[in-house]
Amino acid sequence: KEKFNEDFYFLIDLSVHSGKNRFYVYDLKTNKLLAENLATHGSCDALAVNETKWQKAKFSNTDNSHCSSKGKYKIGKRAASSWGIGIKYWLHGLESTNSNAENRVVVLHSWSAVDNKEIYPKYSPLSWGCPAVSDDFMELLDAKLQKAKKPVLLWIVG
Repeated sequence: KEKFNEDFYFLIDLSVHSGKNRFYVYDLKTNKLLAENLATHGSCDALAVNETKWQKAKFSNTDNSHCSSKGKYKIGKRAASSWGIGIKYWLHGLESTNSNAENRVVVLHSWSAVDNKEIYPKYSPLSWGCPAVSDDFMELLDAKLQKAKKPVLLWIVG
């Protein structure tokens, strides 16, 4: 109906511990997971040393909050990034909870500080609101996104 890719979509469940896989590539044709991996959540400016800041994602759509934003996104254009493998995808928020994503520069990118396997009970590093993934996982996502003929849906829940 919305002219999105009908083969697969991405789901990030930020209610899952950040040291566990919580970024899922879901195949809509077979109703199976194609891949899963770690993903960061926003820091919400929890800059002081505080071990509990990594435990639970908080959400905001406000400029400079550095929080994650829930909701559905259309994955936009591929562009150069100064993070990870040097590739990012613009995220276009489709709901009131994430409508400010572009202005906030909340993008999908890799970051070499993110592991490529579960590290529980340790935590993934905090981002400035972006769902960052490992370099290896981003290469997988990038290959899928480049082949997609229609925009891909990214859904962040928590």
